[in-house]
Amino acid sequence: MKDKLREITDSTINELLGNEIILPSNYFQCFDKNAKNIDIDLKSEDFEKELNQLILDEFNSINSYVNDAMKTIDNVADITKEAEKAIEQNDSLLLKNLYNQITTLKKELLEMTNNIYKDYLTKLYNKKWLYFKYLDEKANFKESAIVVLIDITDYYYISKTYNKLIANNLLIYISKCLNKAFIDEQLKFKTIRFLTNKLIIIFDEESLSQIRSVVNTISDSLFETTLQSNSGILIKPTFDYSFIEVKKNQSFHTSLESLTKKIKEEQNKIV
Repeated sequence: MKDKLREITDSTINELLGNEIILPSNYFQCFDKNAKNIDIDLKSEDFEKELNQLILDEFNSINSYVNDAMKTIDNVADITKEAEKAIEQNDSLLLKNLYNQITTLKKELLEMTNNIYKDYLTKLYNKKWLYFKYLDEKANFKESAIVVLIDITDYYYISKTYNKLIANNLLIYISKCLNKAFIDEQLKFKTIRFLTNKLIIIFDEESLSQIRSVVNTISDSLFETTLQSNSGILIKPTFDYSFIEVKKNQSFHTSLESLTKKIKEEQNKIV
């Protein structure tokens, strides 16, 4: 159910992205239409039961995170008190033991952070990270950057024609190829899985011409590549993309609309 709701939401946002104003009625109509496309009746009792269970699961998950965070905070407080005593008594053995405990806590905090801010499938950053860590409270860029939108257009076709596992493997393969190439070029970047089939890559203080060259090279290389699934299905790992340079305090959503428009214009030229 959660995967289906995520797919419906992403399809709805993708369809309405170019609209300057999105009324609740527009969103619901579009959401309802996309739900019907994957055979979900929003008014059925079965859907309501599954939705209630999903909300309960989400609540339990959030509650679990809160409880873990509180335990960690309590542990930090205890370690701080013990450290103060150890320093006063010049107890090096106790300090060493506390250091080991702090290392364990750091690992626990990192795991908690990854659970919140990393995509469950690709292990890339997710939308929560983008909005809560990278953008300001008004969804504007905190710093100037170069942003690339990657649109894996065949994702939904492959998912419906074959199966979602193959589509997901395609997404993972393309994202790994992109990240490897950027690392090889020693570029400073962050990759976000923004929608089901869309990635956003943000570069800090890099050359647009260099980034464009790297992405073009990857795209050309993958176009000449053919992947084969375990069941023998042959797939071309292709994607569409667009670039934009953004300034500090520039609106993320306005930039995203521009990136999406550029991709659609290029797709229309091909058609």
